[in-house]
Amino acid sequence: MMPWILAVALAFAVTSPAFTNGGKLPVSGAQRACGGGSSVSPPLTWSNVPAGVTSFAIVLHDPDAPVPGGFVHWVTYGIPVRLTAVPANFGAAHGHFIGYCPPTGDAPHHYVFTVYATDVAPRALEPGLTWDALLAALHGHVKGSASIVGRYGQ
Repeated sequence: MMPWILAVALAFAVTSPAFTNGGKLPVSGAQRACGGGSSVSPPLTWSNVPAGVTSFAIVLHDPDAPVPGGFVHWVTYGIPVRLTAVPANFGAAHGHFIGYCPPTGDAPHHYVFTVYATDVAPRALEPGLTWDALLAALHGHVKGSASIVGRYGQ
């Protein structure tokens, strides 16, 4: 009798050593003050990268912000395929950074960190793209995407 072999394709996934998906984001003293504009985003890791990927892009989006479509805190791209993790505050140091400052008040916010696996060469895109411009440039080049959500507020 022939044993059956079950092949399971693992899905592209993003995680963080600083919080669980749907869990509370860690908040530093600098973020509590936030008046000085200091921002610390959490480290991210990803696994089960799809075939054909040459670079990654990451977007931090707050869909709960009181503006139409939410607020994009930062966009970074051109991350070489050899990297499967970024350290804390990577978004502030690379790419189009607007700021990552948790809101004041009691309304809860969800911060969505999305990693896009692309077949675009790491240095192929011009610097300073917004989220909309990045998504347009990546059209037809995304091999997979994965998100992790962190909560902030009550």
